[in-house]
Amino acid sequence: MNKIRLLLLIFFIISLSGCTPRGCSFLPKASLVIVQYNLEKSVDEEGELTAEILGVARNDGSAKLEYAEIKGKFYDNEGTLLYSGVTSVTNLDLGALWEFTISYSSAPRDVHPSLNILSYRLEKSSSEAKIVGQAQNDGDVRLSFVQITGDFYQGEAHPSLKILSCSVEKDGSSAKAVGEVQNDGDVTLSFAEITATFYDATGGTLTTGTTGIVDLEEGETEDYEIFYPGSDYEQVNQATAKVTSTDYDEEDTLLASSIASTTDLEVGETWDFSILYPKEDYEKVDHVTAEVKDDSLDYPEETYEEGAEQVSRVTVEVGTLRGSTVMP
Repeated sequence: MNKIRLLLLIFFIISLSGCTPRGCSFLPKASLVIVQYNLEKSVDEEGELTAEILGVARNDGSAKLEYAEIKGKFYDNEGTLLYSGVTSVTNLDLGALWEFTISYSSAPRDVHPSLNILSYRLEKSSSEAKIVGQAQNDGDVRLSFVQITGDFYQGEAHPSLKILSCSVEKDGSSAKAVGEVQNDGDVTLSFAEITATFYDATGGTLTTGTTGIVDLEEGETEDYEIFYPGSDYEQVNQATAKVTSTDYDEEDTLLASSIASTTDLEVGETWDFSILYPKEDYEKVDHVTAEVKDDSLDYPEETYEEGAEQVSRVTVEVGTLRGSTVMP
């Protein structure tokens, strides 16, 4: 019984010390709350308009703050970030109030133009194919010009070569199979091999020979000839031909590229874009891609430097905090 009472007493003491079933924490809590803030504009001694964030913060943690900072941001009426500033304080006692000031600077600033493609898809009808989608200005500056490049691809390629004719031609020194072939697939053939089998008058097989053709466009025809490779050419009576291999360049599956553009896209604004396929063989389009290229964004140079008169609203947030490790 005494052991049970002792265990209960230990548990009670631990619970008062700040321990929980999830763990114990004996360190003081560092916390800073922003009580209020506002934008103040005034004219300085030189007659220049200035802008400041004036505010009050309070140490509402459980320890002295050895270091604390507040970050402020200044925006124009279109939501463009004009300037970011930081102010800090040291040795802020428990419960103490801190009256802070963050002054606006119109010095040249870095801007980060950016356009994010949120979605896109292929749309086809009985008369056209196009890419439709939505993009958003997710940078920190108004875009005076933007451009999206769309690529239109043919889906799975179907290379094919058709033998239109095959016959034997002989002279006093050789025999050969001659005929015509046609590219009846849906992709340019970079190479194709044709094999001819030669027969004697009884239908017996003598031997085979091959030839190759290159760069045969869709629908294009071409003559071929395959010489009999043996010395007994006088026995050749007939021949047949077949296609034994075809090859094509993967690049040929890209059918066309086109662009869409717009102007004056504000920060955070979205744009519903459409890119029309520029050729007549739109029925071949199977899939598409859309991308923003590095040199396809532009913005007004004057956004590098803005005076205080452009500031219309501000925001603040607590930054880095370092509290004392000594219990109060």
